[in-house]
Amino acid sequence: MAADSKTTEVKWYSGEIRHEGFPLHLRFPERPDFDALQKKLPKLLIVTHSLAKVKPSGVPEAEYNYSLAEFDHELVTAFEPSSGITVLVETFGGRRTYYIYVAPDAPIDATKQRFATKYAQHKLDWQLRDDPGWKFIRGYSEEYHFYRKG
Repeated sequence: MAADSKTTEVKWYSGEIRHEGFPLHLRFPERPDFDALQKKLPKLLIVTHSLAKVKPSGVPEAEYNYSLAEFDHELVTAFEPSSGITVLVETFGGRRTYYIYVAPDAPIDATKQRFATKYAQHKLDWQLRDDPGWKFIRGYSEEYHFYRKG
């Protein structure tokens, strides 16, 4: 995985792997402190964006993808710094999925409404799950070798 752009002051990494014969694009921040953050951010918010313009491989068309930059940045940082942290952005099969750990009192409904109003052209699905031990990102990062040991 290669170093990528910064969101706030955090270094982000991105890379592509093959999954079921298709490209799977991953973007994730420098390793957050799972143990410390899981106590205050025990819920996993999963926001899935159905991409409007994709290639047969399932990845977005380049021009369309560039047009999503402001939307993407706003969603990645929507709950920072106090009520959430985005731990993974996954693009696969015509969808881009944002995995965000949030506090129990995170303004999810207000954020959802703001995005529905400001970005009405985008089809978004919002799911909230309990994940107090951060099992999702721990397992995912091990499976895809996000972080080097050492």
